[in-house]
Amino acid sequence: MGGTQRMLSLARYLPQFGWQPHILTVKDIAYHAHDPELLHELSSLPIVRTESLDLARVLARFQSRLSEQRSNAFSYKSWKNLFLRLINFFMIPDNKILWNPFAQKAACNLINNIRFDLILSSGPPHSSHLLAMKLAKKFQIPWVADFRDGWACGDFQQNRTRLHTIIDKRLQKEVLQKAHRIIAVSNGLAAALKAGQLTPVEVVTNGYNATDFDTDYQPTMQFEMLHVGSIGNFALPDIFLNALRKFVMEVGDNAIRMRFIGADITGELVQKIAAAGLTDYVQHAGYLVHKMAVSELQKADLLIYLVTGRPSQGFVPGKTFEYLAANRPVLAIAERVEGVQLLLRNGATRLADPNSEEEILQALRLFYDEYKKQRVLQPDPNFAKQYERKKLVNKMANIFDSVI
Repeated sequence: MGGTQRMLSLARYLPQFGWQPHILTVKDIAYHAHDPELLHELSSLPIVRTESLDLARVLARFQSRLSEQRSNAFSYKSWKNLFLRLINFFMIPDNKILWNPFAQKAACNLINNIRFDLILSSGPPHSSHLLAMKLAKKFQIPWVADFRDGWACGDFQQNRTRLHTIIDKRLQKEVLQKAHRIIAVSNGLAAALKAGQLTPVEVVTNGYNATDFDTDYQPTMQFEMLHVGSIGNFALPDIFLNALRKFVMEVGDNAIRMRFIGADITGELVQKIAAAGLTDYVQHAGYLVHKMAVSELQKADLLIYLVTGRPSQGFVPGKTFEYLAANRPVLAIAERVEGVQLLLRNGATRLADPNSEEEILQALRLFYDEYKKQRVLQPDPNFAKQYERKKLVNKMANIFDSVI
């Protein structure tokens, strides 16, 4: 997922800029997306993995046993969802806090044996910042906190009650005040974090690896559309599918092909495709390893970019930069968040209101007409280059240098 790609590229390129990373993380957990191929890129780096009482770790160990004990009346999935909701209510700021005791012990052992110049924490999970804050104070080591998403009242933080919100705000304020430097992935998030505190906040966006983009575009007999990324609360396809059904009726059964690549967090995508009468034209390919997903981006005639549900203005999905690097036309069915603004500056993106079937349909018509006439929008070939991962890691390394 997006956070994995950010930390992976950081660990991969930091040695070229004078920094040797040591990685502290958790052992295998139950999660909706795994990409073991990425580990090959870090084969030469020290990685320490610890146990955890994090529910995703516990369920990874006992899932098969629990599954065997399920009853017909109350399935394992239903039991698990109820259990997670109940336990998560009491975990502040998130259920990954149950990793911290194990991680703290391992971190102390590392620090006692190796002289570290800097601690970096990255969240979410924001509980990792709380661990880093303890370590920085105990061992007097400079600490940088990297925010990939908002915390208190953030897009992906569950503020379940007013009390949860108050506690989250206090914890976030303490982290922002005690960290030696704050890094944010977008200008909007940086502005929100700067409010009322003095710790410098730097912006280092997500990006893309240039070495991943080596697939040539080859037109096919069908107009191929592609959405890459998770389907969830901020990427719901309902209105797009309704517009797509009308589009198929206009252009003919065999003219188009639409695919969704990525985890369906809602668990409802296949049913929605069927309900829209699009089973013959639309496919959910599921989660693919990163290298394969990026390759597919470069082959599509049109990339679909969904942002729904009114996220914050600073919202920039991690895939944004890989959409830019793919050099393909983009239909952004989206709110005007920061990620959309980046795509619009690239010169090959049209924006449609995510709540308007007619706007989406009209945009599809324009892209299809240009495809048939071989006059597709051409992106600025140089715009995306500023977001190449190696350049961004160099910026991060410069921030680390300034801190110490």
